[in-house]
Amino acid sequence: MVNKDDVKHFIVNILKDDDVTADKIDDSTVLIGENGMFFDSVDVLELIVELENVYGIKVSDRELIQEKFRDFNSLYEFIKENKK
Repeated sequence: MVNKDDVKHFIVNILKDDDVTADKIDDSTVLIGENGMFFDSVDVLELIVELENVYGIKVSDRELIQEKFRDFNSLYEFIKENKK
């Protein structure tokens, strides 16, 4: 089973930014979009690759990315529902 702390550390490992730590991420933290705190377009691509590598989740729909990767809780729920 996936827990929120695991997903927070997953995000931190992708970003490789010393200023971003798991304790700075809460359920409503916006990850992408105009007010997104963390992911730029390159990070989103890496996130997609790592979702497949770590959780066995394939993502190919751009609209899905905007919806499911919008904030931490949306990403967490997406991973929880689709993890292989």
